[in-house]
Amino acid sequence: MQKKINQITIIGTGLIGSSLGLALKRKKISNSIVGIDKSKVNLSNAIKNQSIDESRLKIDFRIQESDIIFLCTPVSLIDPITRKLIPFIKKNTIITDVGSVKNCFDEETIKKSKNFFHIVPGHPIAGTEHSGSKFAEEDLFKNKWCIITPLNNNKKVINIICNIWKKIGMKISIMSVHEHDKIMSITSHLPHLIAFTIVGTAFNIDIKKKKELINFSAGGFRDFTRIGSSDSKMWTDIFIKNKKFILKTLDSFFDDIDILRKCIISNDYQKIYNLLKRTKEIRKKILIQEETKRKN
Repeated sequence: MQKKINQITIIGTGLIGSSLGLALKRKKISNSIVGIDKSKVNLSNAIKNQSIDESRLKIDFRIQESDIIFLCTPVSLIDPITRKLIPFIKKNTIITDVGSVKNCFDEETIKKSKNFFHIVPGHPIAGTEHSGSKFAEEDLFKNKWCIITPLNNNKKVINIICNIWKKIGMKISIMSVHEHDKIMSITSHLPHLIAFTIVGTAFNIDIKKKKELINFSAGGFRDFTRIGSSDSKMWTDIFIKNKKFILKTLDSFFDDIDILRKCIISNDYQKIYNLLKRTKEIRKKILIQEETKRKN
């Protein structure tokens, strides 16, 4: 049985970081949880909701007391913060993250980690359209997937991080950085990109009574506006950092859109019907699979 961790530091006490803190405290995984953030508001709210025990505004020598450090920041900051940590952390410290793109650690940083500290990239697939510690949810990670993308075969260290996520209710999947970023470009990044774009498109169309768009924004469009209200900084970073796979996925999407467009132009009722029916069947299989996994 894994012994209780002395101290965990969470860098970035926003929605994910503070929700993680709440979950860790509920399961009593660590004796102490420290929060580091440039935002005094996030730190203040994290102290209020008791997701952290101590708040700090900067990284310094005190972080050597931490055994595990979770980086809960936008992906563009993950590598720079890791480099900033190196002079202060103790040997065998585990650094992990929650980024939606796993190709975020530079080769030089990975090289520096060898024989000194450990990097275990992770991605808990959880969140809401809100940001900030005031929206923290204790059960945010429950019954969700966490993807771990190990950089080496250190099973002991990998298991420590996997077990933490398991204890707070997550299901674990282990895959390569390449596999993760490709899958996320399809299942998460493209839908968000479309959502951000379609909301802008709708309000750029020349309609006399634009306020009517709000009145009639039901169903699918309302879902799009919800996704499109996600954190702008976080998603800008994701689109840039995962550009390789997002662009490939976009090309495939444009091809499919063009096929449907041509069907509409030619009034090809049967082909449109078949495309929509196929999509409905795929959606049904996904829901059945999710329900089966939930029961198991």
